[in-house]
Amino acid sequence: KEYRKDLEEGVKGKGMTVFEDTPDLIRVKNAAQILNERQYKKDLENEIKGKGMEVGPDTPEIRRAKKASEIASMKEYKKDLENEIKGKGMEVGTDTLDIQRAKKASEIVSQKEYKKDLETEIRGKGMQVGPYTPEIQRAKRASEIASQKMYKDEAEKMLCYYSSVPDTPEMERIRSTQKNISSV
Repeated sequence: KEYRKDLEEGVKGKGMTVFEDTPDLIRVKNAAQILNERQYKKDLENEIKGKGMEVGPDTPEIRRAKKASEIASMKEYKKDLENEIKGKGMEVGTDTLDIQRAKKASEIVSQKEYKKDLETEIRGKGMQVGPYTPEIQRAKRASEIASQKMYKDEAEKMLCYYSSVPDTPEMERIRSTQKNISSV
């Protein structure tokens, strides 16, 4: 037990130092540390520096950046299209006889079509209005409301002249007779 206790307190967890820390030993340790730092810096320059960070092509940030650049290039393309090409069309000289004759012919044809439509569709028919236009529907509804109001006004006037029949024994006999007749 004593041996183990000495081992745990004195030796365990400590490196084995045979020599005391002499100045030569300290200098050698420092040289080894400097050499390790130089090796690290050399590896850094050879392996990592200048190569940049390599990232997989499918990260969301890269996809978003690609999409943004595509949109920007499409906007530039559309801008160029509008500024350079749109509206200019094919430029053909309008002073040639064939073009002037074709324009005149198309004007004559359109005038004939217009007159034909005027004669067949409009003249002689008068104004015909369909029963389903909103204005006609509104007018019908207004007249219905007016007639209902007049009907109610007349009923109210008649109520002023109406008087209920008193419940006399003779009236009760007439009512019971009517019930008997209607039940047969």
